[in-house]
Amino acid sequence: AVVSTQSTGNGAGMGRIIALSSPLPLIEICNILKDHLKVAHLRLGHADQKQWSVRHSESHQMHDMIRTIAVCAGSGGSLLKGVDADLYVTGEMSHHEVLAVISDGRHVLLSEHTHTERGFLKSITKTLAGMVSEDDDVEFLVSEADVNPLDVV
Repeated sequence: AVVSTQSTGNGAGMGRIIALSSPLPLIEICNILKDHLKVAHLRLGHADQKQWSVRHSESHQMHDMIRTIAVCAGSGGSLLKGVDADLYVTGEMSHHEVLAVISDGRHVLLSEHTHTERGFLKSITKTLAGMVSEDDDVEFLVSEADVNPLDVV
């Protein structure tokens, strides 16, 4: 269960930090995310175990158990930079952004840019629709023709 969510705190975008009431195994989070995004594969960057131990020296939290998750739809490398979380979840990050995160003792899950935005766009459409008056002649649509331009082969 989620204990709390908060903004990533830098005033940019829709990033969120999720605090779990009890830790979940990384593999379980991978399966939940694959199911939610309806994808067969994710890319995983494993946290450096030595740095993980430094970050969790007081709690002795196991390397594959996740308590906090930082999430950003699309390309979240710059938005998530420096955020204190066990796991970063976003669509894409550069090679060097991933190296920096894992060397800092954090895991990274990448699901491709489009996959993270599709679900977000459906959610934000409902939010936006609730912000306009029924008298306004406004309709919010999410493209059904826009698809991920990349395939896993």
